[in-house]
Amino acid sequence: MALTNKKYERIFSKTGSDADLVSADTFDEMKKSFDENMYLNDVSQLSMLGPVLYQLQQMQDEIDYLRTEILSNKNKVIPNVTGTANHAISFGALTTTLVKGKPVYSVVMTVTDSSGTKVVAKTITLTLA
Repeated sequence: MALTNKKYERIFSKTGSDADLVSADTFDEMKKSFDENMYLNDVSQLSMLGPVLYQLQQMQDEIDYLRTEILSNKNKVIPNVTGTANHAISFGALTTTLVKGKPVYSVVMTVTDSSGTKVVAKTITLTLA
């Protein structure tokens, strides 16, 4: 599954001459304000920014979770097991179904052979014990 295009743009730039450029002094002031928790300590700022800060924290927590998942799964890709360009083995997502109230795990494996005039693909569902 391919990634969709991003839906966001940068908030500001520290270099160049774009309209969203912030000076080094402005950036330093923004960082100082953040480092000193002024957005939390100033009641008027917090009442206005609180909901946005809450949502940003939710997003940061989600990104941290996704980074953990990516890190723990990035080395689980199976290389071309057969060693030739004409054969491939792929696995679908792990699925869980309840059978008599107990989870049963399965995964679909597909083997493809494109060495002949016609591509041959065979699929099997593997039930994991």
